[in-house]
Amino acid sequence: MKTLNFTQSDKLYYTSDLHLGHEAIMSHCNRPFDTIEEMDKTIINNWNNIIKDDDIVFILGDFCWKMGSSGISWYLDRLKGNKILILGNHDKGKFPLSKVTVYDGFINTNVTDPEGIDGTEKGYQRITLCHYPMLSWYQSHRGAWQLFGHWHNVKVQESTFVDRREEFEIKTYLKEEYVFMDRLRKNQYDVGVDGNNFTPISYNEIKNIIRKNLNG
Repeated sequence: MKTLNFTQSDKLYYTSDLHLGHEAIMSHCNRPFDTIEEMDKTIINNWNNIIKDDDIVFILGDFCWKMGSSGISWYLDRLKGNKILILGNHDKGKFPLSKVTVYDGFINTNVTDPEGIDGTEKGYQRITLCHYPMLSWYQSHRGAWQLFGHWHNVKVQESTFVDRREEFEIKTYLKEEYVFMDRLRKNQYDVGVDGNNFTPISYNEIKNIIRKNLNG
């Protein structure tokens, strides 16, 4: 079981499902952009407006769309910070390991935090990171968080699909997967850009959200 330890919680950020270079995602997820250039520019600018060079950004999958290593590198070069990618279902290209650390599946992390929700007696917060939402994860019953993407925070509009095969697939997806959205635990959070103003979200912002969920 892979576990990474981080000592500076104020340097940690999370995001997912950027889908850079993916024109169709604008209609699939009702993104408020007229062109793919506008979408990419907004996501890149939002990222760089808050991320510093020594920050760590966890990308929980679906970074860009059907690109080779040169296209992937082009986007990575324009984004500040140290990038860690947990592969998503659309991450098919070859990622340059000199520019991003890549993991497949999921990873567990311990974040030093005297005020953490989990493990407060030891001064850290456990977090499991995966592209997909999980039913259970390590120490989930003891306050460990699970951060994920994949769901895009919004319900896909069926009317945007005209291809019969794709329309059938998305209807099945809506029926069989979105029904579980209301069953998420209070210590889970979707870090995808569609629900977070197309911007990475910080560790402390997530902590405040989860604390509110648990106390609500």
